[in-house]
Amino acid sequence: MMILFALLLASQAAPAATSAGQTDSEAAVIANCDAHKFETIVHTTVAGKPHSSKVKLCGKLGQTDAEWLRTLKDAADKVAVNPGMSAEAKAQVIAALNIEIAILTPGGQPGAPQTAILAAPSIGEPSANIRAPIIAPTLGGPVEYSVLPPMPAPQPAVSANVPHALVPSLPAPRMTFRCLATDRLGSEGPCDLLERSTLVTVRADENLPGGTSLRFLRRGDDRGEIELPVLRNGQSWRFGLPQKLCSGVSGSRVEIQIVRTAKGTPQVVDTRGPFELRC
Repeated sequence: MMILFALLLASQAAPAATSAGQTDSEAAVIANCDAHKFETIVHTTVAGKPHSSKVKLCGKLGQTDAEWLRTLKDAADKVAVNPGMSAEAKAQVIAALNIEIAILTPGGQPGAPQTAILAAPSIGEPSANIRAPIIAPTLGGPVEYSVLPPMPAPQPAVSANVPHALVPSLPAPRMTFRCLATDRLGSEGPCDLLERSTLVTVRADENLPGGTSLRFLRRGDDRGEIELPVLRNGQSWRFGLPQKLCSGVSGSRVEIQIVRTAKGTPQVVDTRGPFELRC
C-alpha cells in the first residue's frame, strides 16, 4: 500500500512543487492501481491564492475488498494525526475517505465511482466555511450525500402559557389559621396537628373578597377544596376538614394552598404547612 500525500504536502509548502521526486517503485505502484484505487482533489489556499492538489491511494496487488476497506480506514486515522497537513486539507481528505468507506461497507453502494472530488472554495472564502459532505444513513438502500446549508438563527422561545401571562398576578391575602380538636377538651391553638375531628378557623387579617379558597394537599395529592366566604377585616369562619383528607390513611402530612381567581383563572398565591395529619 502507498499513500501519496507527498503531493498534497508539497503543494502547501510551494505551489510550483512537482512529484518528480518519486522513486521508480512508487511510480510503478501508481501505474498499477487498477484493482483498488482512491483519488480525491484537495483545494487549499497557498500564499493567498487557491490551489488544487491530487491525493492518491493504491492498494496492494491481490488485496481483497475487505483488506482494502481496512486500508481506507487506516488511512483516515493516519491523516487525522498527520502534523504536516493543515486542518483544511485534513477535513477534505477524511471526508472523501469516509465516502469511499461508506460505499464499500456492507449495505452501501458498491457500484459507485471510487473517485471523490470536493468543490473548491471561492477565492477569499475562509476555510472555516468549508462544509464536508454528510453521509445520510439509510436502511439497506443506496447511500446519499448532501451538503447541509447553514442552520437558521434560533427563534425566541414561545411560552405555552400565553393566556396565563395576560392574567395579573394576585397578592396573597393576609389570614390566620387556628385549629380546635372536638374530640377532647381544649381550646383553639396553632394548627400543628390536624385530626379527623379538627375544626379549622380562618381569621381575615384584611378585607377578604370572594373567589378565595383553600386547597388541601396530602403529600402533593389534591384531597379537597374549601371555598371561603367574603370576610371583613377581623371576621372569622370555621369549617371541618375535607372528608377525603383522611381517606385510606392513618397518618400523613398536609399542605394548604391559598387559591385566588382572576378572570376565571385560579392562581395559587400562598402555601401553608406542612402540617401533621392523624386520622
